[in-house]
Formats: sequence, structure tokens, C-alpha cells
Amino acid sequence: MKNIKFKIVLLLTLCFLKSTAQTPPGMLNTIFPLGDKIEGGNFTGTVWVTQLLPADSTINAAIGNVVFEPGARSKWHKHPGGQTLLALEGVGYYQEKGKPVQILRKGDVARCPPDVEHWHGASHDNWFVQMAITPEHPKGRVIWLHEVSEGDYQMGFKKQQEAQRNLHDLEQRHQHIVAISSFTTKGDLEQLKKALHEGLNVGLSINEIKEVLVHLYAYCGFPRSIQGLNTLMAVLETRKTQGIIDVTGKTATPVTDTLSKYERGKKVLEALSGQPQITPPKSGYGAFSPEIDVFLKEHLFADVFGRDILSYTDREVATITALVNLGGVEPMMMGHMGIALNLGMTEAQLLHLLAIVETKTGKSEADKGRKVLSEVVASRKK
Repeated sequence: MKNIKFKIVLLLTLCFLKSTAQTPPGMLNTIFPLGDKIEGGNFTGTVWVTQLLPADSTINAAIGNVVFEPGARSKWHKHPGGQTLLALEGVGYYQEKGKPVQILRKGDVARCPPDVEHWHGASHDNWFVQMAITPEHPKGRVIWLHEVSEGDYQMGFKKQQEAQRNLHDLEQRHQHIVAISSFTTKGDLEQLKKALHEGLNVGLSINEIKEVLVHLYAYCGFPRSIQGLNTLMAVLETRKTQGIIDVTGKTATPVTDTLSKYERGKKVLEALSGQPQITPPKSGYGAFSPEIDVFLKEHLFADVFGRDILSYTDREVATITALVNLGGVEPMMMGHMGIALNLGMTEAQLLHLLAIVETKTGKSEADKGRKVLSEVVASRKK
């Protein structure tokens, strides 16, 4: 065991010093080379596997690195000699047969006993990187079983939502999305430059920030969105001349399902709101103007929200921030705050969002947002 620990420390030290490891699009701080890309087989989704150290006569265990894209996971399987997983980056799920799903974050360790059926992989909206230590055994290192059902996988999503509800502050990435969204909506390009630099410095990828700015056109219009994109281009050029290399990030996964865009948008809206959608609408603006109902379903919710560069929560943070800064759109603000709470954000996190808006763009905007939030929270308690 001492030899295994020594080799792990040596591997980590060398890889940190090299700092030239490849990373998959959208995944930051992957310290090991990616290795072989695997799609299908014993995994759902796409993973990359690297053998770091093979088992030998001295150390009877293989050490490997696995990178899971969001939503990717292994089949159910078991290891005759057991296995230890070290979470290196991102957010992952781990479950043993008959036990609740565990949420794994950077620094967590999962120990799977010999011959216990289990599965592991990435969360629904985060990459996950793990180091796996798997002893050799006369029966083999791994025995693969059946695929993880969607129901089993969603247990991890529900547990992640429950954990999210106990948080009071916005994640760091969301704090920067609030700043970027605020200054874009207001058209304050000088302050937007600073916010873009800060967002890139904390690890937001170019494509993530670009997607926030594209997303915002649906709420504050093409002129503000395009000015935001122009500002991002200028910031990236400045950073390039300074020798700063920013991560490009992942691109949107192509849509492969056969549903019509209207039906896809309807499904997305149902997932966001937690409420069934009546088609066609029987009342309200959707009944008065069926065209805008089609545009909302097909374009906003299918085309825009359906792009997986950002999570639904990322998009709601940007949306709520834009609506608060716009003013005069309280019904829409109320609807999207309800969606954020349905996705697992807390009242405290939304108050934190509004506090950031107050420091960035104005107290009156934040106060109006607080009034709307109090109404949303009160209505959900009835």
C-alpha cells in the first residue's frame, strides 16, 4: 500500500508540473492526458480512459484516469478485488446496489468492496474526472453487468437538487454570470469588459461566456447581445496579446431525437417548470397570439435552452438577472424565479443574486426583484 501511495503522489506531482495535459472541450484542470475516447460499449455517453500505471509483480493494482462528459456513466459492474475511486474534478454520481446515490466532488473518495455491484459517472450537467485504483484478481479486474436505467440515474439528479437546496450562496461561476448578464443588459460595456476578464480568470470557458451572451438576446435583444459579443472578442484579443490562453470549451451536442421542435421545446419547458404544458394554450398571450407560442417553444426552449453548453440553472441565472435589470417585466421575472426554485436553487441563492445586482447596477432594480421573489416564495407555501 505504501508503494501505491508513493506512485500516486509521484504521478500527481509530475502531471501538475508538466501542465500540458489535454482536456476535453468544456472540462477544466484535467491533469492527466485524455487517453482513449470510448463511446458505447460499457458506458452510456462519452468517456476518455487513460491507464496511468499497470499492475505488476510489486503492486497488484492498476491505476487509471477516467473523464466522463455530463450525463455519461458506466454500466452496473463489480470488481472481484474491489476498487477505490478518487474524485479529481467536477461532480459525479456513485451508487452501490441497494444503497442511495452518493454525490462525488473534487477530493472525495469512494471505496467499493469486492464483488459489490455499483456504477459511477458524471452528473447531469457537470464533467467528472476520477482516478480508479483496481486490484488484480484471479476472476479479473471487472465484471460488467447491465446498463444503468434512466430512473436510477435520475436518483442522482434528485439528490443533487436536495443538496443544492441547502446552499445559501451562488456558485462562483454563477456570481460571474450575474455580473456579465447585468452589464450586458444595461449596455455598460466598460464594466462588461472587467466582468468578462474576471469570468475568464476564474475558469469560465470562452464558449460558456459566449453562450451567456447569445442566450441574452432572447431577453434584452440582439443589439445588446451583439455588443456583448463584440466586447468579448476585444477582451479575448487583449488577453491573447498578453500571452493568456483561455480554454475554448465544449460546443453544443447535435440534436438526434426525432421529435418536432415544438414538442422538444414543450418537453424542455415542462422540465424547467415542473408543470405539464397544455397544447395549444387555452388562454393568455399564447392563445391570443399562437405564433408567439410557437416561437417560444420552437426557438427559445428547443433551440436556445436545448443547447447543452450551459445547464438549465446557468441559463436561469442569466435570465433572471436580465429580467431584473430590464424592469417592468415582473410576471416573467416571477415565472423564471419559480423555475429556478424548481431546478433546486434556494431562496437564499436568489437573494444573493439580487445582492450582486444591487452592487453592480442598482438598488432599485434589486429591490423590485426582492419584492417579486417574496411573492413567489409565499405562493409556493400555499
